[in-house]
Amino acid sequence: MSSRKIILPGDRISDKVLRMPNTYIENEMTYAAVVGMSDETGKFISLESCYKPVFEDVLIGIVTDVRHSGYSVDINLPSSAFVSARDMRTPLNAGDVIAAKVVDVDEVGEVSLGDIRKLPRGEIITFPPSKVPRLIGRKSSMLLLIKEHVGGELIVGNNGFVWVSESADIPLVYKAVNLVIEKAHLTGLTDNMQEFLIANKK
Repeated sequence: MSSRKIILPGDRISDKVLRMPNTYIENEMTYAAVVGMSDETGKFISLESCYKPVFEDVLIGIVTDVRHSGYSVDINLPSSAFVSARDMRTPLNAGDVIAAKVVDVDEVGEVSLGDIRKLPRGEIITFPPSKVPRLIGRKSSMLLLIKEHVGGELIVGNNGFVWVSESADIPLVYKAVNLVIEKAHLTGLTDNMQEFLIANKK
């Protein structure tokens, strides 16, 4: 049986001081600042938050500008990320889709990317970043389950961009993603997803 439970703003998360996003400290105890839930390990997962890049997060991005020094990349945030031309063996072009890791976030929040992988043709789905942990699942269980039924390749960026290869069942991916969005706060989501995928698979 799942031990997940809904956590409301103001609910106490821990009797200790925990430095976590979307929480606040009062009287040496940690409280939720937004609606969230606890997973099987007791970790707090916010369901309402803005994405803030963290070192080594995996992001999906779209190249929007090509310059001599490097590339500007749309990462689903108000500010673009940057890829240095020195890090690329093969040049990128505007419109290229990449998977990358966050290698630096400076004091004003500008993001530098590394470990760049240019992705082939596919489709990008926008997904709420706060619900990405539910789409991936514990030990990638949800993501692996969806991949098993849709075929092709699927990469989930922590920034809320999901890349789907052309060889996947893209309409089914959309349906699966929307199911997670609608039911992220409910228990038993993995079992519900399995039943849904079996029922809707071509």
